[in-house]
Amino acid sequence: MDPPLCAKGCGFYGSLENKNMCSKCYVDYLKQELIAQSVMAFEVLKNSVTTTPTPLPNSSSLLDDHPSPTVTVSGTNGLNSTGSTTTTTTRIRCPCCNKKLGLLGFHCYCGGVFCGEHRYPEKHSCGVDLKTAGREVLAKQNPLCKGDKMQHRI
Repeated sequence: MDPPLCAKGCGFYGSLENKNMCSKCYVDYLKQELIAQSVMAFEVLKNSVTTTPTPLPNSSSLLDDHPSPTVTVSGTNGLNSTGSTTTTTTRIRCPCCNKKLGLLGFHCYCGGVFCGEHRYPEKHSCGVDLKTAGREVLAKQNPLCKGDKMQHRI
């Protein structure tokens, strides 16, 4: 018995793994599905942005030492009373030296964004204990395995 022809009608043989399509038609089908999913995700994102934004929850109390930089938009839905759009953004700055960070900053475990000089935890007096966190991870990954010492004596 021959395999079925492609469901798209291109003339090649299809397979059940590819929904009765040939490999070329199946790849085109997957691309169209991916585009449709991204359009749906964009619509959901667009609808959530136009509604009231939800604040991000703080992950720990360590964020109080170095508040994370924010970008704010003023006005109601970006429109002022005259109908033109107004946006006010705050620059992202290093909390230690107040240097402008531009597009890229160095993110730390404590939640702060720092310049190249203060990116290391010892340079900005980071409150996160990385040694203890590393030891806890190793303890979870490598549990203690002890054999019975008395087994060979009995």
